Amino acid sequence: MAATNPLLVLIFAIAVEVALACNGYKARIVKIENCAGPDAVITLDDNFSVKLNKKCEIVPTGCVANKAFSTANSKYKLQKDGIVLKEGKFDLCAAAEHVSNEAKDMLKLFGAPASCPVAEEKICANDHRVDLSKYKAMLSMAKGNIILDSDITHDTGKSCFHVELEISKS
Repeated sequence: MAATNPLLVLIFAIAVEVALACNGYKARIVKIENCAGPDAVITLDDNFSVKLNKKCEIVPTGCVANKAFSTANSKYKLQKDGIVLKEGKFDLCAAAEHVSNEAKDMLKLFGAPASCPVAEEKICANDHRVDLSKYKAMLSMAKGNIILDSDITHDTGKSCFHVELEISKS
């Protein structure tokens, strides 16, 4: 998984948030916001959420809507407990083509395209599951408050996501 890909960072952050329940950690999504407004190219349904089942699989509910686009250049910032862990810019379309099959499975789980150009579509991921049990050993590093901001410029408009997670040991 490309460490600098903000869409993958977003997906990983949500995945880590969910996986934490498997190893004595609790986590909650404080906020997921489509900050580009109603004209955004990529949007999450207002009711989009992620649950964890007893097998440590993440199971999303809701849909992701994509307007058609051929380019996706992202500027992102990942913070933990007020400290910037990573920030930068990159081409989402180019990065999506070079990720592992597991990362592509996670992209599919959240309705994200694995290559460009992208046709206009609405992807509902309600019945797709991804096993995250192999990430249990990394959970202690995730404890705290995590914020991810991602601004994406497309050839057809903009997308923006703001995600806040709170992770604690029970």
